[in-house]
Amino acid sequence: MPSVKILFAWRVVPVLALLVACAHGSSDEPTSEAEQLSTLYQRTCGGRTAQACFEQAERLRMGDGVAKDEARAATLHELGCNGDERRACVALGVLKEEGRGVAKDEAEAARLYARGCEQGLPEGCGHLALLYGEGRGVAKDLAQAVSFYERGCAGDDGLSCNNLGVLKLMGGFGVTQDVAAGMGMLVQACNRDVGVACLTVAREFDQGVRTRKDARLAASYFRTACGMGEKEACASASAAVAVKPEPAPAVTPEEGAKLEKIRAMCESGLGMACYVMGSAYEKGASVAVNPGRATMYYQRACDHDVPEACGDVRRMLGLTAEGAKTEEPKQSVLESLQLDPAKVAPEKPKQSVLESLQLDPARVGANAKPPRDPIERWTQQCQDGRGKADACTRLGKVLLLGSSGQKPDVAKAMLLLEQACNRRGVEACLQLWRVWSLGHNTEKVPKDERKGLSMLELGCSWPDGGEACERLGDAFFEDNLARALKIWQSACFEQEDRLSCAKLLIMTRKAVSNGPAELRTAAEQALPRYQAQGCKTRIKDECAALGLPMPKDVVRVRRLKVACDAGDPDACGELAQAYQQGREIEWDRAEEIRVAAQGCDGGSATACVQLAKYYRGVRGGAPLDLDAMLARAAQACSLKDATGCGLKARFLEEFGKLTADAPQVREARYLTCVYLPESRRRGPCEK
Repeated sequence: MPSVKILFAWRVVPVLALLVACAHGSSDEPTSEAEQLSTLYQRTCGGRTAQACFEQAERLRMGDGVAKDEARAATLHELGCNGDERRACVALGVLKEEGRGVAKDEAEAARLYARGCEQGLPEGCGHLALLYGEGRGVAKDLAQAVSFYERGCAGDDGLSCNNLGVLKLMGGFGVTQDVAAGMGMLVQACNRDVGVACLTVAREFDQGVRTRKDARLAASYFRTACGMGEKEACASASAAVAVKPEPAPAVTPEEGAKLEKIRAMCESGLGMACYVMGSAYEKGASVAVNPGRATMYYQRACDHDVPEACGDVRRMLGLTAEGAKTEEPKQSVLESLQLDPAKVAPEKPKQSVLESLQLDPARVGANAKPPRDPIERWTQQCQDGRGKADACTRLGKVLLLGSSGQKPDVAKAMLLLEQACNRRGVEACLQLWRVWSLGHNTEKVPKDERKGLSMLELGCSWPDGGEACERLGDAFFEDNLARALKIWQSACFEQEDRLSCAKLLIMTRKAVSNGPAELRTAAEQALPRYQAQGCKTRIKDECAALGLPMPKDVVRVRRLKVACDAGDPDACGELAQAYQQGREIEWDRAEEIRVAAQGCDGGSATACVQLAKYYRGVRGGAPLDLDAMLARAAQACSLKDATGCGLKARFLEEFGKLTADAPQVREARYLTCVYLPESRRRGPCEK
């Protein structure tokens, strides 16, 4: 059998020829060689995708079912990172930071972490923050460390929330001490399986220095930390009884497999699956009783808008009598931490719940006219053409899903989406591609990949069609690499699509490093041109390689700015999201909040939800603002948004101190169910 190196050299030559042809604008397509072409991933990961390559590398790194081989894992992670698999970049950074399987290189680790962070992976932000805080691989910069911890925790990275929580709890790195916020972040990290965070919370309750001393809560968190492998928690005197092993029930293989499937569904973000896992750990159904893990899963379910789970979190924390309803006002998870008023000065009581639901003139323009119902607005704009394709697209998606209180009407939805796609609505073309590629079983829309592909081709032809082109190139990649490369080249240069540029750069660099002399020279000449265009689309590494500054934004964001300034609230909502993510435009929290407020006041439920979560006091270390938080959640709910209504119900219970049976809470929960897509109106909604 030939070595991997020889096999690679044999199969890469046709690909290099195509790259050079693309670089010089050739229209020739050597289709006779198409079946012989394969990607670097196929050669190194057994024909798998970049994601599968990452998973294989992780198994090698941990020795999971295979012989442990960190050097091989590092090689595969490097290939995955070059293939734009952001998780591989961060995983490779960890290996380089610790010198496992590769030479120790903390500066390179910092660069890899930054790459993952810029691509929206919060774990990358957390690791990078740690290096800035300790001055390893980068110049020590405490302000930068805090900033990256904030970004990581905003993305729910456990490491970031733990470290930022400790800084806020104790005061450090220039962060003002805020015990309530710090404990909240530590609980968030504990819920993300960070054992040391659970241990810190347990110690705070056990010692009662910054929080109220509470042996019961201390024992609960010691038990949770012990279950996560924190030996010190298991040995704690305060947890002696709590960590006593519970007898594990007899479980059949079928029951075990079913529970693991539910656990995986929870990890993928399905709230009801997390709720079932919490119930299993609380009652000992197929697992040993573990109240700490039950609380953790209930909290995850609560975070995914399962209202019952929020009450179970409070019950598991001992805020209500076991098995009984309390007549006392319910508390929030942060309030359940029982912070000692003598040690943590609370804010003065603000307005009543009803008053807090009135929009604050200083924040949300209460004197302005209330925004129009979005369904009515989209319907009118779609009919008279003023909204171009965007309104038709949004209305079509609502009717396709049966969300926002509308009855599903797939036939009408498909008609609207086709109308929008024909009027340069790229998102509509993408939505049609998804429907035709997968089919729509509830309405018997048959799967038709040919029609789906035609929708991608049409979307790719429009000025904003970069994403459609990138996906169209993927569709041709296996069978006609020449065509895929041409599509990506066009999308990279004409539509400034970042992912298309990244894929061109990957292939060109392989040509430079592995091609014959004549092809290598041509690829070397083409590479600077591709790098310059990649930098233009905000690929950070390409800008650094050329010594160029990162552009402030990309063409799609500039168009959103124009539309937002022209009065399109939905464009403002999308622009605010772009600011928050920081991939297509420089991360700017102040500008994010400004355009989100503009969008929310104009009728964008997406913008209102974003503001409500911001004022919740978790994202990016933002201060808790009860008035603005409740007001924005109520606005989103009034705009027929299920997430907004779910947030409103949670906030009224947690911060408004209302019971689950209070009329306002019941109404918000009811509207949550009404506005959910029809396929998701199960579980609690059926009650």
